[in-house]
Amino acid sequence: MNRIFIILFSISFIFSERGDLISFQYESSMLIDDIQLDLNNTFNELAPAALYSIKLYSIVYETIDQFGNYTEASGLICYPDNIFEAFPILSFQHGTQIRRNSAPSMNGFNDLVKWIGTSGYIFIEPDYIGLGISQLPHPYHLKDVTASSVIDMIRATKYFCDELSDIQYNDQLYLSGYSEGGYATMATVKEIEENLNHEIDITVSFPMAGAYDLSGVMVDLMLSEEIYADPFYLPYLVLSYIDKYDLGNIEDLFYPEYASILPDLFSGEYSGGYINSFLPDIPIHMMLESVVYDFSQNDIYPFRLALEENNLYDWTPQNPMYMFHGIADERVPHENSVVAYNNFVENGSESVYFESLPESYGGHQDAAVYCLLIAFDISESMKNIYSKGDLNLDTINNIQDIVMIVEVIFEGIEITSYLNWAADLNIDNQNNILDAVILVGDVLSE
Repeated sequence: MNRIFIILFSISFIFSERGDLISFQYESSMLIDDIQLDLNNTFNELAPAALYSIKLYSIVYETIDQFGNYTEASGLICYPDNIFEAFPILSFQHGTQIRRNSAPSMNGFNDLVKWIGTSGYIFIEPDYIGLGISQLPHPYHLKDVTASSVIDMIRATKYFCDELSDIQYNDQLYLSGYSEGGYATMATVKEIEENLNHEIDITVSFPMAGAYDLSGVMVDLMLSEEIYADPFYLPYLVLSYIDKYDLGNIEDLFYPEYASILPDLFSGEYSGGYINSFLPDIPIHMMLESVVYDFSQNDIYPFRLALEENNLYDWTPQNPMYMFHGIADERVPHENSVVAYNNFVENGSESVYFESLPESYGGHQDAAVYCLLIAFDISESMKNIYSKGDLNLDTINNIQDIVMIVEVIFEGIEITSYLNWAADLNIDNQNNILDAVILVGDVLSE
């Protein structure tokens, strides 16, 4: 099938704003039977029933970088191939990646994309700044820019849906992520609730196994001088913070043999496993002894203050939030979620649920599958899919919808993207009396 590349030329392209859709590109499609076969082969008895055929696109959208400058980022959108129903948006924030071409938008269908898309969600996955098409350094564990890249992906997704005639989103938004994605999800929820609740409503969020206590739990882990499975985490974060907070040159923090190779290793061309092969098993041994001493002894050391600024536990979540974290997590210790949850409760939050997965579920990588399955089951219990004619979003077509369609036709209410779609029962891109007649017939026939 030919690849279709569509660039949206408009005034908004020239004077673009955050969340503007710059371009989108068709990538692939899958039919229900093929999806079911793939899921069965991978998950056996755990495989869900494939409900919809799906389509996959990559998009480019406008956002801001770690310095507040406008820039472009990319992401993936997968949606059910059904023009008669409106679906929730589920934004999944992926875990740590370094290699730019490993970003979701550049790798097509995977098991998670197929699972969520065929289950009846508009699945979106931002690449983040510094991955995918973005050539900037990745702002690793910087809360504000991370949240911005997710929020602007959500905005761009709605523009994308409005551009295409075969997809419609509804009023539900799910936010979910694991590891760095758990941190990204938590940062996104915080930003939306504190500054954007007039624009975006969160149905539920699932921050899983994230490093929410950077200046405490994660610092203690790095200073413990224990062997660490992925030593690249430390320089990845330090390089990000040097760039953002002007903490000096790389030679001021790392021993020469590491300072000389780290910029190239983190150029976006190499994987974490490859980078690990050049690093010591105890990450802190990369850093100058004098730096480690000053950091340990000085409470107002600039790097320590920067970490504190990016912690994600000193606030009060308002919308339903389910936190999951494995007790045996060796990469992002379980105590991160304990600290966050206890602070949320102390701050007065009544909407947060926290579950610790037992040691038998395994470490950071193994526990991820269980966290995702639990989050999916909860999402399914809350999911709404609306049909054309259901203007009042109550999952049934009745006299109340007839009243509303008359108001839509005669402009008695503000027309939203959803109402415009729901009232167009004959799919002629118009809202008129013919649509009302069809809806009356549907209601009377039930």
